[in-house]
Parts: sequence; structure tokens; C-alpha cells
Amino acid sequence: MYLDIIFKVLGGLGIFLYGMDNMSSGMQKLAGKKLKRFLAVLTTNRFIAILMGIFVTALVQSSSVSTVMTIGFVNASLLTLKQALGVIFGANIGTTITGWILVLNIGKYGLPMVGVAAIAHIFLKSDKAKTRALTIMGLGMIFLGLELMSNGLKPVRDMPEFVRLFQLFSANSYLGVIKAAAVGALVTAVVQSSSATLGITITLAVQGLISYETAVALVLGENVGTTITAILATLNANVNAKRAAYAHTIINTFGVLWVTAVFPLYLRFLDIFSDHDVNITMAIATAHTIFNVVNVIIFTPFIGYLADFLCKVVKDDGKVNDRITKIDQLMLKTSGIVVEQTKVEVGNMGKMIQVMFDEVKNMYSDSNVLTDNKVKELRKIEDDLDLYQKEITDANFVILNNKDINDSLRRDIRNNLIVSDEYETVSDYLMRITNSLKKIHDNVLAFTEQEVKVMLLLHKKTNEFFKSIDRGYQEKNPVLIKECIVNAKEITELYKDVKKNYMDYGLKETATTMSTTNFMDIINFYRRVGDHLTNIIEGYSSK
Repeated sequence: MYLDIIFKVLGGLGIFLYGMDNMSSGMQKLAGKKLKRFLAVLTTNRFIAILMGIFVTALVQSSSVSTVMTIGFVNASLLTLKQALGVIFGANIGTTITGWILVLNIGKYGLPMVGVAAIAHIFLKSDKAKTRALTIMGLGMIFLGLELMSNGLKPVRDMPEFVRLFQLFSANSYLGVIKAAAVGALVTAVVQSSSATLGITITLAVQGLISYETAVALVLGENVGTTITAILATLNANVNAKRAAYAHTIINTFGVLWVTAVFPLYLRFLDIFSDHDVNITMAIATAHTIFNVVNVIIFTPFIGYLADFLCKVVKDDGKVNDRITKIDQLMLKTSGIVVEQTKVEVGNMGKMIQVMFDEVKNMYSDSNVLTDNKVKELRKIEDDLDLYQKEITDANFVILNNKDINDSLRRDIRNNLIVSDEYETVSDYLMRITNSLKKIHDNVLAFTEQEVKVMLLLHKKTNEFFKSIDRGYQEKNPVLIKECIVNAKEITELYKDVKKNYMDYGLKETATTMSTTNFMDIINFYRRVGDHLTNIIEGYSSK
């Protein structure tokens, strides 16, 4: 008897949790890169931040994912602390959508939903269609898991020992409310999913094992327990990210404290919106939503004060973020965010390379530009681009190893890695060109007029090639990128022509062995830049 109960409850809970994970994962894939675009519209307007928090959390069906993602943005300095607090407020409301999904009470349809979606997932070819099937399968598992748990717990109602156990944390007094809230917080902290605890709470209430009042108290505690995920995520984060996580805990804890202090009045207030005698699942979902909405209304005017308070209390730890990109480890849980941010970072690499092209061009027309400081500036850019490439590669390979990502994301990751790798190499050759020009300048030598003319022409052609490639990448236009093959051929033909006739450039009296050697090195470096830009074309063509 006992084993039968344990097996059904454990099996139901496992299927429920797996369903939540599948549904959340599917929703994230469908939202994809839109997640970052939603958060990109954030301004200092706290109300917009709250709305975005509600929307994003409802979209991914996980407050833990959206909160950790938001804290990752703070850690990467993409969001301010005040903006993050607004998003976290919104996430608290958005996560209550799960309760309303459970209100549908279609447990008997869970199994056929899982079956149909699983079959569809096997036979469908489109990535998006497969992801939709996965999401529906997750939703079916949620209802199937709840049904199994509910059926498994039915016999418990007639077992006095279990009834006495549940009565230990019955919310029939102020102390009982506190105990029930503490149990809700503890269980949620352990499973790190308020949705899972909410599902268990509803199941216990539906079977009559706990009272409505106890269920409401448990839900209150679940709001505190869910903040543990964010705190754990910030163990190695910067101080601002820690402040955001602490704010999440403070807000939810204070909310629970004031509600428990007026718990009987709060229950009467909830009766305005739902009747627990008619539909206890809806009543619990209502309690969950009302608590978070009221809490947000109360605390929203104090976002600025809370941020200032945390800045004073949680002191800077002196740690310096030595990452050069805005790709944070906390973002790795959301593949679409990483891919979209990587595109931004590769765009920054492109801007830095264009600066190098512009500075090198100036060196041909004005030798006074060739100072030690200028060379150091370009070397700093080149060193930074090395770091960009390393951080982009490290983060994207983590995502690439995730078997759950779809082909579209995998293709974007592949393109990002190709472009960042080739851009970094292009910067190496631009630095070599700079070093060759500096060597000629330091030895008080000069190139012949024809050599300068050829180098400037190669520089112009190579820079035009780079600009076209970069524009094609930024616009996600593979056709434009492939059309750049014309630029590649022009550079190759020009290099071959120069190499074939280079002796003509060196016959003038001003030519020296060093100047001629460096001239040949420089035109070869331009050719190598062209080769690496051509690799990007080939990378897009091989898809």
C-alpha cells in the first residue's frame, strides 16, 4: 500500500518536473533571440521594466530562468540595478501564470497530449514544429504528473498517521501560518522550482489533505524559497548582481512578513476574487497572483530607495570584472540570449578592426602618425580582439555542446564563431602591417612612390572587402556575403600582379633591400587579410 503511494507520487512528481522543464525549454527556444530584444527596450522607467519582467517570465514559464538571466545582464553591465529590480518585480507576477495553467484541470487529457506530441516530435522535420511539439508534450506531462500525484495521494486521506503529519503545519494560528510558510520556502529551496511546489500544494489541497488556509500559507513561503536560485547563481558574480539577488529575497520576505501579520484579513480579501469551496485550484492560483501583484504595487515606489540602500549595505568587494565582452556565465542557461549577445560582440570587433584600418591608412599619408604611442594603441586593440575571440569561443562552445539547441541556433553559433575567429586573425595581420611601416619609419627609410601607391590600393580594396563582409554579417545577409567573392578575386589578382612585377618597383634609387622586403611583406599581409575574409564567405557557402 505504502509503496504504491510512494511510487505513484514520485512518478507523478518526476513527470511533472520533467514536463515543466520541457515546457520551459520549448518556450525559451520559441522565444529565442526575442528575449534579449524584449529586455533591450528597458529604460529607467520602472513600469516598462516590470511589464517586460511579466512578459518574459510568462514567455519562458520560469521565474528562475528570467531572474537569473536578468542578474546575468546586471553582472555583464547590460542592465542597471534599478532596471533589474523592475524586471524581478515583473518576474514575480509572471511566474503566477503557472498556477492559472493548472486551473485548466485537464489531467485526464495529459496522457493523450503527451502521446500525440511525442509522435509529432518524432515525425516532424521543421525545428520550430519539433519545438512546439516538445512544448505541448511538456504541458501534457504537467497535467499527467499532477493526475498521478493526485491519484496516488487519495488513499492518504484515510490514514490517520498522514493526516496528523499534515496537521503539524496547519495554518490555524499565527504560528501555524509561519510554520506552513517556512515549509513552503524550504521545499521550494530544495527543488528550486516554485512551480513544482505549487503543483504539490494544489494536489494536497484538492485531495483534502491540507486546508485552503494552509495552501495559501505554503504559497507565501514558496515565494521566498524561489529566491534561493538567484542567490546561488550570484556566488561568483559581481557586487551589483549580488545586490539584485538580495533585493529579490528582501522584497519577497517582507511581502510574506506583512501578509502573515494580517493573514485572516488577507484571506477575507482573497474571498472577493474567488470561492475556494467552488474551485480550490483557482483559489490557490488567485492567492499566488494577488500576493505578488499587491507586493509589487506596494514596493514599486521604493525601487530607487531599495537600490540605494543595497548599494550602501552591500559594499563593493573590490573585484574587477576582467571580462571584455558582455557575455556572462549566467546567460548560458538561455542559448538565444548568448547567440544574440555574441552578434553584438562580433559587431564590436568589426568596429575595432575598422579603427585599425583607418589608423593604418593615416600612416601612409602622414609618417608623423607612426609614433610609439600610436603603435601601442593599435596593439591594445589587437590584444583586446584576442580576448573577444576567446570569450566568444568559450561561451558559444558551451551552448554548442547542448544537444537541445535547434539547427537554426546551431547555424547562428557556427557563423558567429567563424566570423569572430577570422576577425581576430585579420587584426593580427593589420598589426603586422603596422609593425612593418614602423620599422621603415624607425630606420629613416622610405618606400618608392609606386610602392606606396600599390599599398594604398591594396589597403582600399581590402578595407572595402571587410566593410562588405561586416555589413552582410550584421544584416544577416548571406547573399551579400557571398557576393563579396568579387572583392576577394580583385585582391588576389592585384597581389599576383604586384608580385610578378615587384622588381620594377625596386629599381629606383630610393629603394633598399629593407624597404623592398617590407613592401613584399605588407602586400602579402593584405593578401592574407583577403584570404581570411574569404574564409567567412566559404563558411557561409558550406551551409
